Amino acid sequence: MIYIISYLFFGILSFIYAYFNQGNGQSWYYNLFLIQLVGNIGFFGLFNFIGHVLLRRKVAKSIGWQSNGFQIELGLVSLGIGICGILSYWLRGGFWLATLIPMAVFLIGAGLLHISEMIRAKNFNPGNVVIVVPDFLIPLTLGILYWLAMIK
Repeated sequence: MIYIISYLFFGILSFIYAYFNQGNGQSWYYNLFLIQLVGNIGFFGLFNFIGHVLLRRKVAKSIGWQSNGFQIELGLVSLGIGICGILSYWLRGGFWLATLIPMAVFLIGAGLLHISEMIRAKNFNPGNVVIVVPDFLIPLTLGILYWLAMIK
């Protein structure tokens, strides 16, 4: 649920940022994408790190899984992607696409895994079901905004 709330929060924040930065020489979509990238990827990565490393047993239980060492690896990868999201505020150009691709692959893959768990293992724990929405919504939104931001 926190990822849906953060998605909505950063959506609103990106519209505010784009509105107040209309005269900065960048398009409306560029400004929207910037804050979505920094907020959604940055927050998602950092929060995923905290959940899968510091709160791994609680998170695993909410998903319906057993905690293990792979959760720590997942948390560290998430931290790296989250740091890239935050750095996207200062590093632009090709860095944005290089940040977007691993996040999109990660989230879509995770979403497919969660759906597979629902079908195969009948795993309908809240942590396995609710997360599917942002798993697909974030990459879709960011992909569309990236395309709109980069067309001239």
